[in-house]
Amino acid sequence: MVGTPTRQEEEGPVDLPRGKVLGRRWRIKEKLGEGGCGAVYKVVDIRTGISAALKAESNFVAGGPVLKLEVQILRRVKGRKHVTQLLHSGKKEKYSYMVMTLLGDSLQKLTSGKISTVSTQVRVGVQILYGIKQLHEVGYIHRDIKPANLAIGLRGRETHIIHLLDFGLAREYVLRKDNKVEMRHPRTDTLFRGTTRYCSANTHTRNEQGRPDDLWSLIYVIVELRGALPWERLTDKKEIGKAKLATSDRRLMMNCPVQMLDIATHLRTLDYYTRPDYLLIYKKFEEVMKAGGFKHSDPFDWEKPGAASTLTRKLRRTLSISEEVPSEKENQNIEQASQDQTLVSEDCGDTTGTKKGKKTTDNDVTGKDKDPNADLYSAADFEKNEIGF
Repeated sequence: MVGTPTRQEEEGPVDLPRGKVLGRRWRIKEKLGEGGCGAVYKVVDIRTGISAALKAESNFVAGGPVLKLEVQILRRVKGRKHVTQLLHSGKKEKYSYMVMTLLGDSLQKLTSGKISTVSTQVRVGVQILYGIKQLHEVGYIHRDIKPANLAIGLRGRETHIIHLLDFGLAREYVLRKDNKVEMRHPRTDTLFRGTTRYCSANTHTRNEQGRPDDLWSLIYVIVELRGALPWERLTDKKEIGKAKLATSDRRLMMNCPVQMLDIATHLRTLDYYTRPDYLLIYKKFEEVMKAGGFKHSDPFDWEKPGAASTLTRKLRRTLSISEEVPSEKENQNIEQASQDQTLVSEDCGDTTGTKKGKKTTDNDVTGKDKDPNADLYSAADFEKNEIGF
C-alpha cells in the first residue's frame, strides 16, 4: 500500500516517467539533471518532432516556487536574441513546469581547463554583454552570470551564439505602476545571492545588486578565459570577497587586452541607479577585434580542436547560493498560470534541437549562415535605451 507523500517528499525533485506527455504535446524522453526541488528533462514535441527542455518544480517549495519567476522573465524576453525562449508553461496539482529552448554545451564545458585566445575572449564578451543588456532592458538583473549559465545553440547559426539561461536568482530592479516604469529603491543589508567565484565585490558586502553587478560577473567570466582568477583556489566566501576588493584591475586583467581596463574603470564609476554605458563596453571589445583582425563569424576556440592549451589544474565546480526567499508581495506579483499555456507557433521554429549537440552539416545551414563575412552586431544594438534609464 502506498502511503501519503510527506511534506519533504512533496518539496523534493519532480520525478516524471519517460513517455509521459504534458500539455498534450511534450513527451518526456530523458532526465537531464535535477536540483533540490526541481528537475530538467529533454522532451520532444509530438506534433513536430522538435526537441526542447522541460523544467519541472514542486508546488510545495518553501518560500514559494522559483519557476513562476522564470516564466515571467521569459515572457518578458520573448523574441530577444541570446536569451532562452519560453515555449510552453503549465501547472499541475503537485508541480509546475515550463518548456523552453534546448541548448547545447555550456561555456563552462566548452572552456573549462583551457586558455582561450584573445579572439575568443572578446567575442564571447560581446555576446554575453548583448544577452545581459536584453535582460536589463526588460527590467531584470540576472545575479548569477557564470559559465554554467551560458550555452551555445544547437542548430545552424545558433551554434555560434551564446545564450543566457537560468533566471532562478534574478530580480526585478524596476517598479511598474499605472503604465509607468521606475527604479526600485535598493534594500539595505541584503542576503547573499549568486556564485562566489563570479559575483561582484559589491555582492559580498551585502549591498543591493544592480546592473553593474551583472557586468562585473561578465568581466570575471571572460578574464577567466585567459587564466585562473586570483581567488580561484579560495573556498571561503568571505576570503573570496576580500580577495576581490584587494585585487587591482591591472592584476586581474594581466592576461587580457589593455582595453579591458577601460571597461573596469567605467564600471567603478557606476552605482545602483546609474545606467551602464553598454556602447562604451562594446566599443572597447570592438577596438580589440579591429586591432586583431577578428570577426564575429570566425570560429571559436572550441570549434577548432586542439587550438587551445590547457591549464595546469581543472577549475572547481561552482554552485549558486541564495540566502533569501521571495517576499509575499513578490510572489503575488508573479503571474501563476492555472492551466497550460502554449507560447510558440505550431512548428516551434528553429529554437530547439538535440541535447547531444549534433554537429551541423551544410544541409542544416542556410545560405546566410554560410556567409563568413556576416557579422552579428552593430553599435546601435548597444546604444539604444529601451527602458528609459
